[in-house]
Amino acid sequence: MRVPNKQRIKENTETKFVSLFILIFLCSSVLFYFTPPVSAADNKARLSVILLDRAEIYIRSGYSHTFSQDYQLYIKGTDTENKRIWIELSRNGVTLQDSIVTEGSQFVYSRNSTEILNLTVNTIYEGADGVLVKFSPVYQHLDPKLPIPQTQVESLANVSDNVSFPHSELETQANGFDMPLFFLGLGTTLLATSFFAGKGIKNRILVIPRKRDKK
Repeated sequence: MRVPNKQRIKENTETKFVSLFILIFLCSSVLFYFTPPVSAADNKARLSVILLDRAEIYIRSGYSHTFSQDYQLYIKGTDTENKRIWIELSRNGVTLQDSIVTEGSQFVYSRNSTEILNLTVNTIYEGADGVLVKFSPVYQHLDPKLPIPQTQVESLANVSDNVSFPHSELETQANGFDMPLFFLGLGTTLLATSFFAGKGIKNRILVIPRKRDKK
């Protein structure tokens, strides 16, 4: 009479586990290979390009200063006694932000969590010709949502030359070597090996000889 062997059941279970592990490994490898890496264009968009770095500008009360990408800072009013000014940031006639700031304070404008302008009210001068405001330091970062200013095209080209971006394809492939076929071939081989190993184990059955009846 043939009866199941406990060792056979254990080995069969282990074989199924190994087969499942190989299948998961195969799928993970293929998915990892075909997952598109971050492209160079995305990195360029995320790269913070400085248009103004520690600049110094002067604006008279009632006048404005135009920054790159058509951002315009306008001084709407002044309070020389309390060293305060009322400034407004706009673009193409649309007000983006306005605030009353004091001497020594900062004015920061951000868009989509990206800092665009950061300037400090350094000194407020009062003279015969009116009030003159000195902003220093002044920082302006490129707004990636807007067209690149023509004067900055050459600067951006230089930045691109000096910054190395990851390639659009993984550099794990040698010339003439196909990585997907390697993974598929490896997985197929391992699965076939585990299948025939399990089949061999399945055919192993403990044979217990029958006891002869005593005469």
